[in-house]
Amino acid sequence: MSPKPMMFALLSLLSFKPAFAAPIAAASSTNIILKNLALPRYFGAAMNTTFLFNDKAYTKLIDTQFSAFTPENEMKWESIEPEPNQFDFGPFDEIVNTAESLGAKVRGHNFMWNNQLPPWVNTSLTATELDNALKNHITKVMDRYRGKLYAIDVVNELISDNTPNETFKQGIWLTKFGEDAIPKALTYARAVDSHPKLYINDYSTEGINSKSDALYGVVQGYIKDGVPIDGIGFQCHFSLGQVPSTLQQNLQRFADLGLDVAITELDINIGTGNPQNATAFAMQAQDYWTVVNACTKVERCVGVVSGRHYRIPSSVYRDVLGQ
Repeated sequence: MSPKPMMFALLSLLSFKPAFAAPIAAASSTNIILKNLALPRYFGAAMNTTFLFNDKAYTKLIDTQFSAFTPENEMKWESIEPEPNQFDFGPFDEIVNTAESLGAKVRGHNFMWNNQLPPWVNTSLTATELDNALKNHITKVMDRYRGKLYAIDVVNELISDNTPNETFKQGIWLTKFGEDAIPKALTYARAVDSHPKLYINDYSTEGINSKSDALYGVVQGYIKDGVPIDGIGFQCHFSLGQVPSTLQQNLQRFADLGLDVAITELDINIGTGNPQNATAFAMQAQDYWTVVNACTKVERCVGVVSGRHYRIPSSVYRDVLGQ
């Protein structure tokens, strides 16, 4: 029996194994274990503690289906250090503890971003003050979770959307540190803990285009200069039918630099202006499959993390869990 349309879209994510030549057309919802089908890669999700243990279907899905987790907001600066040197580790502790209990990996997210900063991290700080704050922030967080993080999106969304006219996005980090911003964050992170894979994470870099070319050039330079970097995260927020045809080729060229690559925030948005019908859901399923399949074709594509909780309706949880 064919699954419901939204279930069909979710099931398309199962096709990690190259043996699948097309999206899955039918499956039993009672024996699906996504993380097992993903091996040897991980299959993960963004975890949100607002829903963890408060939404039974959500919690059961977390408990059974995933082998990696990324905190949705719990590790962002405004959440984990809302006041100078005053840390609130509780919510991220909950994610790390849950992941450990399930034998799952944790991908930290993030240290350097222009958004979701606490009010005290602003341009009134001198470059030295901001540098000290950054180093302290990275050190305290990484000390807390030493040996518990598989990878960290150290840097998030700092490549400009206006390439090739400019390389780095305008914001507090570029203003205070110039082109030294990203190397600072990566170097501070590596100095604290050599275990986690250190990532640069960004959007609109999934296909070969001006922005991904800029990122590629930046990363090439870092490798040449000995800046510590282990991987590139590709967010993969796509509208229906917009997965770039050069996705696999682009993943491969970054992997050829000796880096891991990962799909870090995958979602395919049908959009409110499009009909929510079987045709749209089938297109969505095909897009999910295209992204996941591209990952399977690149040896150093280590896994996929699906997008935010609110993008997956509760009806999907019920379908997956047979409830």
